[in-house]
Amino acid sequence: MRFLYIFLLIFFLLAFIRVPVSFSMGISAVATYFVAGLHTASIAPALYSGLNSFTYLAIPAFVLAGDIMGACGISKRIVDFVNSFIGRFRGSLGAVAVVTSALFGTLTGSSLATVSTICGMMLPEMERAGYSRQYSTALIASAGFLGILIPPSIPGIVYAMMSGDNLMEVWLCTVGPGILITIVFCLINFWRHGRHEEKTQEPFCFNTYITGISRATKDSLLALLMPVIIFYGIYGGIFTPTEAGGVSVLYGLIAGFFLIPLVYKQRPQTPLTRMISNSALSSASICMIIAFSAIAGRMITMTRIPSYLTEFMMGITNSRWMFLVIVNILLIIVGIFMDSNASILILGPVLIPMAEAYGVNTTHFASIMLLNLEIGFITPPMAGNLFVACRISGLSIDEIIKDLIPFFLGAVVVLIITTYFPAVATFLPNLIRG
Repeated sequence: MRFLYIFLLIFFLLAFIRVPVSFSMGISAVATYFVAGLHTASIAPALYSGLNSFTYLAIPAFVLAGDIMGACGISKRIVDFVNSFIGRFRGSLGAVAVVTSALFGTLTGSSLATVSTICGMMLPEMERAGYSRQYSTALIASAGFLGILIPPSIPGIVYAMMSGDNLMEVWLCTVGPGILITIVFCLINFWRHGRHEEKTQEPFCFNTYITGISRATKDSLLALLMPVIIFYGIYGGIFTPTEAGGVSVLYGLIAGFFLIPLVYKQRPQTPLTRMISNSALSSASICMIIAFSAIAGRMITMTRIPSYLTEFMMGITNSRWMFLVIVNILLIIVGIFMDSNASILILGPVLIPMAEAYGVNTTHFASIMLLNLEIGFITPPMAGNLFVACRISGLSIDEIIKDLIPFFLGAVVVLIITTYFPAVATFLPNLIRG
């Protein structure tokens, strides 16, 4: 156990002085190697094996596909598509921001990318509709992590590779919680803002309503086809999840640079070279975390830390419910301070064996872990989503805390439901598994 304390102490000291997470992880793991007297010859093989995975090729592919689709105006068409369904309801604009954030996850797989895109696009519209800047920022920052819960998601890829679980099952286990949070956030938005809006005076016309939906669907068809192609291809056995990343890039290039300019006369706002450069930087940072965390994972295994922690926890309580309470508190705290991918790679090798010892299904535990870490993204003081949203809106975090609290509590309620009613997370994976 003392080796774990040494590792965490060095890691947090380095992170506190702003050393990048990947280097903090690698340095603290190597230092612990020396203190524990482990053979350092295993460090290089750990680095190599950490990245030597065909599935990890999906990460840069989905990052690039998200950048391409975002720069080609796809996000605006998704907003119009959602608005065509719920635009007549009171509080509809806030609900559009929530639902669009969920749908945008099928393009980017990134929480921060979802927040930056939706905030830049929806914030002016919400202010013109009478929403306060503070409330709008809190709503968009909270809804941003839905981009991770609706697949494909990059943290889902990282968890599946680290745990050895089926990637599609890990992706699908967060769909149920993601839909629940979408519904809860829409209800909170209606309670906080929508019920105070005046009802629309324009009489409802079914034909006009259907015509609007048809027009919006036609305009957003190229965006909506991407997740359909990906999931049909994977479920139909046409290609693997990794190959799906390559297909998504190819589809993004065809749609963004040929079909959209041809059909809608709209050209990409960003040069392709810049898209590739930005996605390469993002992918490289994720791969650095994966590589250096492999050293930490090897150190954790060789020092038998999971076994010691499991024995320690079993000595405290034999209750699975109490174990899950402790894990939930721990993961939310970790999610406040650390990137999701780094958290999964550091804590996964420790917590997953413990969860299995308590009889928790690893796919169910994936939903618990991912949901906790994403809630950490909206929990001050180090919340990534809040920083991005506040930077775009020009507000400080303390100005939006009051409006943020209902969304945080709503997410925690869904977390509790997901934790103690596993079917919420495992229904879709079990259905696919048959």
